[in-house]
Amino acid sequence: MAKAPVRAVPDVARLLIVDDDADAATTMREILNPTLPTDVVPSAEQALERFHEQTYAVVLADLQLPGESGLDLVRHLKREAPATAVVVLTAHASVHTAVSALKLGAADYLVKPCNPNQVRQLVEKLARERPYYLPNNLLRKEQPEDEVFEGMLARGPLMRLVFERIQLVAQTEATVLVIGETGTGKELAARAIHQRSPRAGGPFIPVHTGALPKDLIESELFGHEKGAFTGAVTASEGKFGAAQGGTIFLDEISTMPDRAQVDLLRVLETFKYTRVGGRTEHSANVRVVCATNRDLLQLVKEEKFREDLYYRMAIFPIRLPPLRDRPEDIGLLADRFMRAAAERYHKKLRALPAETAAVLAEYPWPGNVRELRNVIEQAVLIEREDVIGPAQMRQLLGERPRRTESVMVPIAVGTKVVEAERTLARRTLEVFGGNRELAAQALGVGLERLDSILSAG
Repeated sequence: MAKAPVRAVPDVARLLIVDDDADAATTMREILNPTLPTDVVPSAEQALERFHEQTYAVVLADLQLPGESGLDLVRHLKREAPATAVVVLTAHASVHTAVSALKLGAADYLVKPCNPNQVRQLVEKLARERPYYLPNNLLRKEQPEDEVFEGMLARGPLMRLVFERIQLVAQTEATVLVIGETGTGKELAARAIHQRSPRAGGPFIPVHTGALPKDLIESELFGHEKGAFTGAVTASEGKFGAAQGGTIFLDEISTMPDRAQVDLLRVLETFKYTRVGGRTEHSANVRVVCATNRDLLQLVKEEKFREDLYYRMAIFPIRLPPLRDRPEDIGLLADRFMRAAAERYHKKLRALPAETAAVLAEYPWPGNVRELRNVIEQAVLIEREDVIGPAQMRQLLGERPRRTESVMVPIAVGTKVVEAERTLARRTLEVFGGNRELAAQALGVGLERLDSILSAG
């Protein structure tokens, strides 16, 4: 019978030595560091501090420590990091104490002075037996509780407020307008409204209105009768027909042409619509959620969007904050994306280091959560070690273009300065997804001055 293949020590494994004898700890580290990445601390208290930042597969702890003892450390780790193997080191006179440690949950004990081969073999064996993901409750102690809400993840107050508003409006039939920059998760928010509503058992139909041909948008949304136009060889129920009993999500609503805006307004006011080429009215048993990354009120002022439709849609607006305004969520999201990508590409990576998370927090994230996910997936793909380090992340982010798009604005000779300023300000605001703060910064003016330029004339 063939021997079972020897299972390699998993890449996630890391060793912590806890010993106040500096010489003994250094010797032990030299013995074991080629086997596992190894850290050393002199006390139980500092060992627990390390567990706030890192997960260890194996801990070698001396029983006699300053402050809390090795027994105290075993008790703590058994409760807070139950999958970590703790090996206690003891002198001849305290073997009976080591036995007490075994009863508390220690994996084994070694008598000093230790045989190097015996130590190495034991540590390798224990590391191989550890699960890939090691539970460690201390990683999130003293931090706000993380919240998962219909696929969205947050730690900070801004997204928690969004979750509360979604929960509040979901139980109603009110039309919702979701406002946010590109990549902030507007469709996720719309799906959450659907999933938390009485319509959760019905269909959820997403429609990117900007991707629909302008001459066919009414047919796509409301359907058409056979022969209504060239190519209409059969009748179509349209997106509203497909969404009956459920929710329709109209993304990038600002791109909708004026005639389709009129039809949508009628649906929102009467809950009825007529197919293209038809005469029969159809009931719209549909919840409507719209989304935009632009300033619709500004478009209303410019007469590029219907004012009556805007107020009918914005009965209950929900604003999604840009990622740069929720830095406390960046590391949390990055770790989630890393784990998902590592599983997808069959890689084993340790938890995202605090230094790497700090690099991520310094980046402005013009593409928001979507860009973060993209960056993390790239990092996982090219990573050849067991951890995504800060140097690699700085290199990845350094190669990415910031929001420095050139604003090409044709302005005719003879145009009044006030009108030229307004045109440039509007175009800049469009580039920055309606974000007034970023637009003002790019133009080198304050918010009051930007508002003055936009309203001039």
